Amino acid sequence: MLFTTEFSDICVFYAISPLHAGSGQALGVVDLPIQRERHTSWPHVQASGVKGAFRDWFHRFYLANPKAPGDDTEKQALELTKTIFGREDGSDGNGGHAGAISITDAKLLAFPVRSNVAPFVWVTCPSILSRVQRDFRLCDVLKNRKLPDLSIQKDGCFIVTGNVSTNNIVLEDLVVSVEKPPAEVTKLTQIFLELAPHVERLLLISDENFTFLVETAVEIQPQIAINMETGTAKDGSLRYQELLPSDSLLYSLVFFSDERTRSSQLKADLIRTCVKTAISTHIQMGGDMTLGRGLMEVKWVTDD
Repeated sequence: MLFTTEFSDICVFYAISPLHAGSGQALGVVDLPIQRERHTSWPHVQASGVKGAFRDWFHRFYLANPKAPGDDTEKQALELTKTIFGREDGSDGNGGHAGAISITDAKLLAFPVRSNVAPFVWVTCPSILSRVQRDFRLCDVLKNRKLPDLSIQKDGCFIVTGNVSTNNIVLEDLVVSVEKPPAEVTKLTQIFLELAPHVERLLLISDENFTFLVETAVEIQPQIAINMETGTAKDGSLRYQELLPSDSLLYSLVFFSDERTRSSQLKADLIRTCVKTAISTHIQMGGDMTLGRGLMEVKWVTDD
């Protein structure tokens, strides 16, 4: 696949409910941890999980909204899904091929934490902003505006969006001091209002404090199975599951190409339209769908 800025977008995900993108069982206190980047320990959702969620949601949408009403809608939706997201070799008598869409890991953009100035606030950090700037350049998004290069004291913070009337802010177990922001913060404020208008109280904190919070302030919930005959817990059923909390903000880069067959009937612009029509407002990612987990509001950010 040729990654071109012409057929690429940023997809921003706002977590309406807690998200569990699991990394398997662990030997520590948390039995079912979430996926984390190896080098930063920041939560993320691996690209395979994001693409799988896109594929499932896409298929369900075109089952309910067939492009050619009256035909075999199930076969039609399945064929369109395989054409865009790829098919296994010989799975239906045809040769296999890769998909015409490429999706990156869903990376963390802003993280919600408890605070004394509001029920909760969002936090981000300079390293996140540097990464976003590089990623957005790949998609040529917001090309006319550059994210400011900001640095912050370890226990300081800048107010990016929202109003705070105190000089000290409690973030879980941390206390940070509000510093007078440089003029460049207004550029960051405007960009975040476009990316995530829900994020009304955003703080820029140090990389060290951000990493501490995303490691220690995630949600932990117990799970237990009940023996239906006795009405008591099954032996050994108690386990603790880690969750990325509601109101977390993530983003993925999405690239589109022509259909990967000799005929190349579907072009990149049409595939892009099909995908963004199906995944226009919401999507479900991660496990525990029947518990309402992983409901994400979707916002597409295109080249301006």
